[in-house]
Amino acid sequence: LTQSKMVLTRFWMPKKGFYSISGLGFDIKGEVKSESDESTIPSNDIPPYLKQLAYNAALCNMSEIRKDKEGDGYHGIGDPTEVALQVFAYKLDMGKPKLLSTKGGPGWTLISEYPFDSSIKRMSVLCKNSEGEHIGFLKGATERVLERCVGIKTGDSVEYISQEQLNSMVLPQVNELARGGLRVLSLASRSVKVNGKVTAETFAREDIEQDMFFLGLVGIYDPPRVESKDAVIECHQAGITVHMLTGDHIATATAIAREVAILPSDYGLNLPPGKPDPRALVMSAQNFDRLTDAQVDALENLPLVVARCSPDTKAKMIEALHRRKKIAGMTGDGVNDSPSLKEADIGIAMGQAGSDVAKQAADIVLV
Repeated sequence: LTQSKMVLTRFWMPKKGFYSISGLGFDIKGEVKSESDESTIPSNDIPPYLKQLAYNAALCNMSEIRKDKEGDGYHGIGDPTEVALQVFAYKLDMGKPKLLSTKGGPGWTLISEYPFDSSIKRMSVLCKNSEGEHIGFLKGATERVLERCVGIKTGDSVEYISQEQLNSMVLPQVNELARGGLRVLSLASRSVKVNGKVTAETFAREDIEQDMFFLGLVGIYDPPRVESKDAVIECHQAGITVHMLTGDHIATATAIAREVAILPSDYGLNLPPGKPDPRALVMSAQNFDRLTDAQVDALENLPLVVARCSPDTKAKMIEALHRRKKIAGMTGDGVNDSPSLKEADIGIAMGQAGSDVAKQAADIVLV
């Protein structure tokens, strides 16, 4: 549905507010501007609070930015979301290669990586800075990051706050970003105390991903493919119901589904704050997964959009369609899509961007 050409366009930090970032695609030049006073942050004078966000974006990241062989452009290697974060760090002149370099840079060292796990929707790394301090960086879905946090960090100062206070502070800002169709990630960090030599095996993932301090939110825009809306409309005309099962935040998923005609263009709009659309076409995976098979079967219609999905959520939707005697076709490109691709009557994998596991599970591979 989307182009997978993601770009980080806005971010929010506690006590600092919203900022916008210029520059599209893989352009490593761009301005960071405060939305409250329109002031621009120069890349040669980054304030400490923003450096913390940039360190996370660059180091808690497995992607690369490389210069094109021809011309002055750049391209990304790796997950599109991580590429967008890496480009953001480059715009602040704090890309991962520079941070890890010992020639004129801070001289960070990457100790261990704990890759993104779809079951917990987050990833983390352990790094050591030039002063010998070990820092854990965490990023992921907001609800999964906040549950690991004990406070907020602004620059070099930290403040302990309750989980309830943290949720009240952050979640409205998530909705503000997501309503604009942005994919929202939360970033956090903490200092890690060590004794003796530290290797990649010293700490388990759970040891790093605790007692974190929230740094901020980033909003990443992934524009819909030009042809997506027409394709969805053709499906509707052919009597095919299109469901979108996504890992995105529910507000992001709703905005994108409106853009590509999976949902009515007015769905969720012009309603009092906090009041859901009575048509009930969108559901969170948390609520959908909680339903028994009998409760799912009792629904008049299955939700058109399910947000924050896990692989099990996708398989559950296909099983529900089968119980309604529907023929289910599933498209996907990730390793996590393979169970539902296999469960569907027709599994369709992406040839260029798809993983090998997804291709093997599918009936059709688009090349």
